[in-house]
Amino acid sequence: MVNIEALETVHFSDVLRINASADGAVFQLDQRELSRLTAISSAHRVAVGADGFIQGYLLAFFRDDPYDGEEFLALRSSIGQPFVYIDQVAVERRFRRAGTGRRLYEELASRGRNDGARVLCCEVNIVPPNPDSLAFHRRMGFRELGQLSTSDGRTAALVAAIRP
Repeated sequence: MVNIEALETVHFSDVLRINASADGAVFQLDQRELSRLTAISSAHRVAVGADGFIQGYLLAFFRDDPYDGEEFLALRSSIGQPFVYIDQVAVERRFRRAGTGRRLYEELASRGRNDGARVLCCEVNIVPPNPDSLAFHRRMGFRELGQLSTSDGRTAALVAAIRP
């Protein structure tokens, strides 16, 4: 059984470990950046196994949070209604394809609905390719809204899903 909890300072070392092992699929974090992001939003979550082991994490922001991420700002300018933006999700390798990512998204969608946001959105790298993430998001009902060439040379698909 996996419990989804708010990301707290006590989880930072596990989040940084999982982030470092994500094979470049997510932006590499350090303690300072993780602290900064945590101060901006209360939407961040961790997946905790019955043994207390952190299986994965999710960094997310509400539409009105003062976040400065390039993809977030692009989505904010194109989506007029309240949304929750998923900036990063990473799952410990041995827990991938076990439902941990899905549980993180479901919990975030529930939290978003409680706060009036029915839209979940994020970006998925196309260049460099991230086919596992693209397949996961398609299975979760995300559809492409457009693409963004980022300042760091990536091409990202901007995707969204509406949760009733």
